[in-house]
Amino acid sequence: MLYPGNVHMLNYRLLLPLTAIALALFPVGAYSESKIPTPQQMSVDELQQFLPKLKRGGYALYFRHMTTDHAHEDKRPVDLSDCRTQRNLSAKGRQQAAAIGKAFHKLQLPISEVISSPFCRCKDTAQLMFGHYTISDKLYFAMGLSRQGKMAKGKAMRAFLNKVPVAGKNLIIVSHSANLQEAFGIWPKPEGSAYIFRHNAKGQLKAIGKVNPDTWSKLR
Repeated sequence: MLYPGNVHMLNYRLLLPLTAIALALFPVGAYSESKIPTPQQMSVDELQQFLPKLKRGGYALYFRHMTTDHAHEDKRPVDLSDCRTQRNLSAKGRQQAAAIGKAFHKLQLPISEVISSPFCRCKDTAQLMFGHYTISDKLYFAMGLSRQGKMAKGKAMRAFLNKVPVAGKNLIIVSHSANLQEAFGIWPKPEGSAYIFRHNAKGQLKAIGKVNPDTWSKLR
């Protein structure tokens, strides 16, 4: 016969292995110290008012790659040297990237460095926007990696966005949704979204705002 105390002990014994599994999959503290509140989306007027600050530099801008063709997903394993094995930019995505590049040039927004994931959709985004980029394997797509691999990509993203830009210029990072999620608990939507970061007076990295891909070309 099971008495209340026995039932409690059975439940406790069942809970222990489940707790161990949960801790293995989601380590305590994995995001607690690095999580940043998701910033508000900036309207055209808000971004217009913010432009003088961007022109003075000192910001890190994360761009999720532009809109892609989801009819052709990444193959497993993906071949980074062969774009045919990857999900690539759609015609709309290429137009978005080109339009943002023209807007940055027209607005004379200063750029120091453009760092891209090795995936074709990110490299093409960076090329169409800025005409140059440096590839970093540390920005490799975090989706589908082991827990340890995902955490490593999150750590790398935090390190990139914590870099102090060259004086008077802004740093550009082009990567994937899962990488920003692993870094700060922010899931960037839609494709082509940009997130603006800067250190506050205490040296803490803060997310200033989110910019949709069609907003940049509406600025004056």
